[in-house]
Amino acid sequence: MVRILIVDDDSQICETLAEILADEGFEVEYVLSGEKALQKIDSEQYDVVITDLLMPKADGMEILTHVKRVKPKTQVIMITAFATIENAVEAMKRGASDYIAKPFKINEIQSSIKRVLEEAKFKEEFLSAPRDVEEELEITLKVLANPIRRNALKIIEAEGKASFSRILGKINLDDPTKLSFHLRQLREAGLVDQNINKEYYITGKGERALNILRELMTAL
Repeated sequence: MVRILIVDDDSQICETLAEILADEGFEVEYVLSGEKALQKIDSEQYDVVITDLLMPKADGMEILTHVKRVKPKTQVIMITAFATIENAVEAMKRGASDYIAKPFKINEIQSSIKRVLEEAKFKEEFLSAPRDVEEELEITLKVLANPIRRNALKIIEAEGKASFSRILGKINLDDPTKLSFHLRQLREAGLVDQNINKEYYITGKGERALNILRELMTAL
């Protein structure tokens, strides 16, 4: 059973999320401070930690850093107020799997958990597959393990070239800033680029990465 730890100093948020996620079949615990979360993370094993970013004393960034140091396989989802989305994006660069802006809808939490668990499974299957890990495979693992980036790359490939709004319209995301972050990751990896009209297109490197991905998924 998937184990989830919720960390927020708002008891109502914790209780509501815990009840809903328990109904989804998850084993859920929650704590009301970052300090207690650090103790729980040291003593217990969780598949996902959902943590508020801004909390007194030990905040979400400290929890993220600690998780990645002591339990690197645990996925971290950051919850943030709209004004701190820039910090949440920074948290993703540091290893968080996703972020959700307040006020959020329950289906956003459910979708996020599904995505990060899928990403974790992809990484585990990828690493267990028998083959030599070369540069192209490392790119596929690091960048395309995230299902949002995979879907965006497939959309760009299918369209030939696509504007930001076109990609957003075809992908299941309510937050445009999140798509912007993931497209930037694809660009920085050299898998996509933009033309003078700001349309995205797949590069040769991106095509090779998708081919590797398809071969991998066929073999698994």
